[in-house]
Amino acid sequence: MNAVGGFELRAWQREAFDTWVAAGRRGVVEAVTGTGKTAVGITAAADAVARGRAVLVVVPSVALLEQWFQAIRKAVPSARIGRRGAGASDTFAGIDILVSTVQSAIGHGAPMPDGPALLVADEVHRYGAGSFSRLLTDDFEERLGLTATFERNDNGIADHLMPYFEMLIAGCDYPRGHAEGILAPVRVMLVTVPFTPAEQAKYDELDETVTKERLALIHKHGCCKEPFGEFMRDVMLLSEGGVDRATWSARRYLKAFSGRRAILAESQGKLETLREIGGALATGGRSIVFSETKESAKAAVDALLEQGAPAAPYTSDLSTRDRAELLELFKSGVISTLAAPRVLDEGVDVPEADVGIILASSRTRRQMIQRMGRVIRPKSDGRHASFLVLYIGDSSEDPDRGAHGTFLEQLTEIASDLVTVDAGEAPTLLADWLTRAPEAASAAAPEGVGVGGVSHPTDGSGPDGDVLGALRVVAASDDPAVGDVLLACLAVLDPDQVAVMLHRLGAAGVPVSSPARTAEILGMTTADVVECESAALARLADGDVAAVLSDVSVMVTPVVGSEQAGRFA
Repeated sequence: MNAVGGFELRAWQREAFDTWVAAGRRGVVEAVTGTGKTAVGITAAADAVARGRAVLVVVPSVALLEQWFQAIRKAVPSARIGRRGAGASDTFAGIDILVSTVQSAIGHGAPMPDGPALLVADEVHRYGAGSFSRLLTDDFEERLGLTATFERNDNGIADHLMPYFEMLIAGCDYPRGHAEGILAPVRVMLVTVPFTPAEQAKYDELDETVTKERLALIHKHGCCKEPFGEFMRDVMLLSEGGVDRATWSARRYLKAFSGRRAILAESQGKLETLREIGGALATGGRSIVFSETKESAKAAVDALLEQGAPAAPYTSDLSTRDRAELLELFKSGVISTLAAPRVLDEGVDVPEADVGIILASSRTRRQMIQRMGRVIRPKSDGRHASFLVLYIGDSSEDPDRGAHGTFLEQLTEIASDLVTVDAGEAPTLLADWLTRAPEAASAAAPEGVGVGGVSHPTDGSGPDGDVLGALRVVAASDDPAVGDVLLACLAVLDPDQVAVMLHRLGAAGVPVSSPARTAEILGMTTADVVECESAALARLADGDVAAVLSDVSVMVTPVVGSEQAGRFA
């Protein structure tokens, strides 16, 4: 089978599907994020429906529920598709393909097919847990698991997943994705950052405790030495005990371990380095800052806003609506940088980015592969994906001490640049990377877009991006006549939208303000400011206004430099 619905399968997708069929339609396909493994699942679902089988697609989150539902509906328009979860309660009655969250699929009264059926389990590594493994029933004679990283820190794969799916199928790794043009070319910059004297002293104290208690937990209290996940599981179990020495040792270890990570994540040197590269990020497409905590994500945003890089934190305390709005603003270019802890690692459809900045070392190989997938998708004009790894030298996150091992091993094979620099050198080098002319893109697009393989422009193209660029140029002009044109264009907006845009643009004598400062000045919430700004840009992108802004902007000499780069700070 070479095609399903509206997309052609890539070579690796065809091979994985054929291997799965030859294995009796049982197996787990492992393919790194960004290479289109969802297409294999939809191909299998369409094939099953064509053979008269029912299909249950199980996903771990509401966000993925909607993504899968829409993707299947587009690719297999002839199939009857239902949803279960997030308020939907479809069953297999009159349905060919039912997409369900795992919670709904294992809940009381969850529907099961009457006859032969296929189970497609997305992010299948999650279902090795005791409760979720109830999904793995004999109701499904055909079984397909999909994952970017088939691993767990417990025995779930050996005890539940492999006995059920029977076979691991190699899908697409980084070298193949790079060689076949599925993934962007990559540059990697390792940036060594110093501690402050106070941070160094506190870190050394905590590091000594971690080392001491780890030895005691292994040699005196029976904790597993390797792998680290098993060791941590043993420590967590011990920490829940009573008042014996093993329990207190476990608690001291966990407290010191957490404290050590916090110092690394919230390092002043990292924030200062981020602040220094903010100017380059303000003019370099989209970027994602991967932090350890919500607090460090917000601190990173503050540092970037100071340098004119339109940034916002994407954290777990935001509402579903606010998260969706932020992703739309990120996609359109109104916000050029998102800073997020692990909430962006898995199960969220994030627009592609040009730069990934890692402030904290990854806890797992799976986490790092998910993070890489946000940045490494191919760019329409052949641009590189750039990764900056900020780390404290001679600490637990120093690559020379084994940190980031999996990440670097994966990228070294495909990176065109892999350099180690001091913090002071990073801004100049990043600016060079982001302004360097991209290598010529392939004459033809990579074979098959798959699902999730379609690239999006990251240079502000599209209606909202065009009008944003024109607004920045026009608002920067000191010519009163140009200012009058800008005000006339803004007159089509609601009063609240006009007020927001004046503050955000820094126009008509109003100082430029961040979303948070604009909200404070106008007595609004930050979410309201973001919503007004988004609606205003959409209205200004309409032909009647956009044409005027475009004509005026080409006659105005743009302000070049950090001031202009930060107009939407």
